[in-house]
Amino acid sequence: MNRCKRCGIDINDETSRCLFCGMVLSGDGSSTENIYPDIRNKTRMLKRTINIITYFAVVLEIFLIVINYYNYYGIKWSVITGGALFYLVLTLQYTVNKRNGHIVKIFVQMLGAMLLVVIIDFALGFSGWSFNIGIPLIILLMDAVILMCMLINYKNWQSYLLIQIFALISSIFHMGLYLAGCVNGPLLPWLSFGMSAFIFTSCLVIGGKKAESELKKRFYI
Repeated sequence: MNRCKRCGIDINDETSRCLFCGMVLSGDGSSTENIYPDIRNKTRMLKRTINIITYFAVVLEIFLIVINYYNYYGIKWSVITGGALFYLVLTLQYTVNKRNGHIVKIFVQMLGAMLLVVIIDFALGFSGWSFNIGIPLIILLMDAVILMCMLINYKNWQSYLLIQIFALISSIFHMGLYLAGCVNGPLLPWLSFGMSAFIFTSCLVIGGKKAESELKKRFYI
């Protein structure tokens, strides 16, 4: 039997810290059985598997770079495979990990997708399709995913404000590229910016104090 001196409760489980306050427990020397499922072994196995996959991904990419170097015919295809393997490792490290919430997973997946399309575009000689089409479509996809999550989890919709800000900043950056003449075509820049701005401002207006409190909590205002 273990006891937390801070909380004043007895814990009938083989753990060294209190489940409520995290304080180190004091025990009476008697042996107990776990009353909660032990997931530590599964977590270690998952981390080990991801580390092994990451290691072999790095080895594979080095091997592909060597092949591409000695068999170069104008296309740096090893850069594309490197970007794909990087996206795979990023997905395993953040998306498969159950400790990361789905908001973090959405952020990492969308940011990784943006980097991947830019890498592929540069590897193929950079025709500009990544900025003209790829990134604005990813921003629109992110807006759609955010809106769907807010509708499903409507009781806690304000938790998506932070990723909405990321989508809005991304759309503003893309709009800046369009206004500077670096992006062709007005449709996708205006559409991605308009959708991101509409969702964010609608949440601020309709959400009222709930949205204001969430922003203050996130930015320590």
